[in-house]
Amino acid sequence: MADPNVLKQLRLALHTYTLLYVDDNVALNAQATTLCKKFFGTVMSAYDGSQGLQMFEKYRPQVIITDIGMPKIDGLRMSELIHEIDPEVIIIITSAHDEPSLLHQSIKIRVFDYLIKPLKIDELIATFTRCSEVLIESFHRKIFNANLHAVFNYQNNLVFLLHERNVVIANQPTLDFFGVKNIEALRKRFQSFGEILLEHKSFVYDHDTMRWFEHISAHPGHLFNVKIADNEETSHHFILTFQKIPEKEGYSVLSLNDVTELGLLKIYDSDATERESLLKDEKTVKALLEMAMRSGAKIKVHNLYKGLSIVNDGLVVSVDGRSVSMKSPYVQLKAIQYENLFYLTSELFPMAILAEGIRQIDFDSQSIIFNHYRLVETSPTRRESIRVTPDKNIQLTMLYEDRKFDIDMEIMDVSMAGIRVQVLSLPAGFSVKHSVILDIVITTALRPIIINTTAEVLRIDEVNHRFEVVFIYDLRGEAKKNMIDYIAKRQMILIREFKGIQYEH
Repeated sequence: MADPNVLKQLRLALHTYTLLYVDDNVALNAQATTLCKKFFGTVMSAYDGSQGLQMFEKYRPQVIITDIGMPKIDGLRMSELIHEIDPEVIIIITSAHDEPSLLHQSIKIRVFDYLIKPLKIDELIATFTRCSEVLIESFHRKIFNANLHAVFNYQNNLVFLLHERNVVIANQPTLDFFGVKNIEALRKRFQSFGEILLEHKSFVYDHDTMRWFEHISAHPGHLFNVKIADNEETSHHFILTFQKIPEKEGYSVLSLNDVTELGLLKIYDSDATERESLLKDEKTVKALLEMAMRSGAKIKVHNLYKGLSIVNDGLVVSVDGRSVSMKSPYVQLKAIQYENLFYLTSELFPMAILAEGIRQIDFDSQSIIFNHYRLVETSPTRRESIRVTPDKNIQLTMLYEDRKFDIDMEIMDVSMAGIRVQVLSLPAGFSVKHSVILDIVITTALRPIIINTTAEVLRIDEVNHRFEVVFIYDLRGEAKKNMIDYIAKRQMILIREFKGIQYEH
């Protein structure tokens, strides 16, 4: 039985929001909407995917619960179309079928949750509780951004009004920066804003593969690194923001925040030796985090719970000495607590930041303090295929140079493209690029499934007196289908397992 105080708090959190329930079962639809009205201020019903899409376009509810199998447009396709309009909408899938393929499609289109019918009140309350956390976080973020905007206008940023690519108006700090008395003098020097932008690796400027205006116009709300020289030909590092003016076709505003004193220009355009040194330099990473804080940059926080990707927004709120304080949702903090590390990415960073040295996690204020961080050239954020930590129902044997090796192999993770194992010892002469034959045995309730495949040794590392070996392979036909099946089922189990961890105290 749900705690009455929890229900009361949930009603208070959700009463200002609108929910759309989509299901072609009229009786179930009526029953479910009656239940949802106990929490949401407004609850609407639709009876097929086409009607659901029309109602979303008209009323813009913040939360949608939908069945999958419906006439005209099914629930998954409707969800995909809605996310194309607004990717922030919370969509909850309900289905009577616990099928890995449906879960896989749901994950692909980034649904919020997948609930099995008949709906259980405890599961629904848990999902609504997470919904409320996301909605409140989004509301706070909007307030923060609005206030940041107001403060931003009183700072000494360079501000340009553009018509198409041409400078129309600039503020006084801009005129001072270029050493000119008025906008006419500035326009004589730079008619097009693109002429101001200097070449710098990974920054925005005109070159063979980038037209600066098309690039920033295609990414409204993003932040960009640019380099500009002042009237004394001294190069400065700026963070540029671009905003179109509503109902004024062709007009836009550019704001540039000078972060030159952080000394970050070298990290974006340096030779291999210097880059290796910079990767180990915490001062450089601290400067990147400070730049993100100053510019209000949108940061993505990444964790891998046994291979399951957990990603949410983060906000750097302070950089004090070596310590960095950051806000992130409750669910992400739980993932960080489990892994004891996390990765940060941003459009402003030249590569991912690995954060460790966690000093404090405060779930009430949804904040974390950490004091060890470094840049990493490769990270789980760049994984091309889903990798999961397996259960005990999967085993591996290896055939190398026509000999079967029954050495004790601990499988670390498995994917459609490869498998990573740890072993105490390796066969003589065993090395990278050698070819092997792998037997991957998956135990099921019905019968064992054997995936037999040729593989190549991609990497061998020594970790804690054991060898870590990565094999890569190209599965086809029935072997590919069986591996997809296993990974999808394993993901489903890990999602449920992680949900349980979220509510542990």
